[in-house]
Amino acid sequence: MIVRALVAACAFAAVPALANGTNVPPPAAPVAETETDALVRTAFDAPKRISYVGQLQTIRWGNRIANATIQRIEHLAPGRTRRTFLAPEALYGEYDVTVGETTTKIDPRDHRAMVEQNPASENSTATNTSLSLLEANYRAILGPVEVVAARPATTVALVNKYTGERIMKLWIDNDTKIVLAKEAYHADGSLAWRTRFDDIRFTSEIPPDIFSLDTPPGFQSIAGRHFANSTVDEGHALDEAGFKPVIPHYLPNGFSEVGADVATIRTVRNLHVIYSDGIRGLSLFENDTDESANFDGLRPATTHFAGHEATYVRDGPTTLLAWHDHGLAFALVGDLDIRELTQIAISVEP
Repeated sequence: MIVRALVAACAFAAVPALANGTNVPPPAAPVAETETDALVRTAFDAPKRISYVGQLQTIRWGNRIANATIQRIEHLAPGRTRRTFLAPEALYGEYDVTVGETTTKIDPRDHRAMVEQNPASENSTATNTSLSLLEANYRAILGPVEVVAARPATTVALVNKYTGERIMKLWIDNDTKIVLAKEAYHADGSLAWRTRFDDIRFTSEIPPDIFSLDTPPGFQSIAGRHFANSTVDEGHALDEAGFKPVIPHYLPNGFSEVGADVATIRTVRNLHVIYSDGIRGLSLFENDTDESANFDGLRPATTHFAGHEATYVRDGPTTLLAWHDHGLAFALVGDLDIRELTQIAISVEP
């Protein structure tokens, strides 16, 4: 299994410090919690009705280094988005187009086009998973108004109801309710990733032909991830796996299964079970091969649990833990620390 193929991570890029001083509007008046929840719900749905063009900086922090990108984002509501890399130089000119459930990623240097299917995609910059889980597991706490991309934005902290930890912070445009910036945090409070629009223009005057999913002439077409609909019944996916699967008996508070399918990852057929708490995601991959995890240039560490030797690596906010048991190869990938992943792995028993 290839780590970077399993980690379905978003591109998180550098976010400069937020503006402050005399140009910042005064703090927003206190708002009842129900109104704050309504604001988050509106932000969740805003990309379905608001079109825009902007430049987004993002940054992801690893253990020792940070990875930064700048992208031009062109979004035509309700469901067409094009993201073009402007920096770093190694990625310049690469772009991807998402229309509904389909994404085509274009690499002009290698003349390759990768097509992926992901019906679970919300195509939203607000959150990445189920709004109902988000509301069940997180408290939305209103903060002051700050300026992002020369626009006043209301800040909202999302605090886990079980741990009391702030997991994410949003900057929601006061006018359109589009999320202009957001930050995610590790359990210890340190930053995991951050995104921010440097500038943004709200318009529907975007040429529709830039959202073509067609493979450009002369480009090689490569099949990417083809994840089934998140409403697929787990029992059906287990039957389709082709082997007797094993699933965890323990999940951290707030996590629920949101989907299961059979996905081919680098020619290996995997059962893929997806869990979420509304913000953080967790995936269990398993297959009936003896293939060891390939960490794709990353430096894995070794750990032991319940008599097993396992390898793990942390890539930005995401941790991957891989091991063998019951004649199967397992990989847990999630926005959790190694301690939590290990507890889940111990519970993966018949």
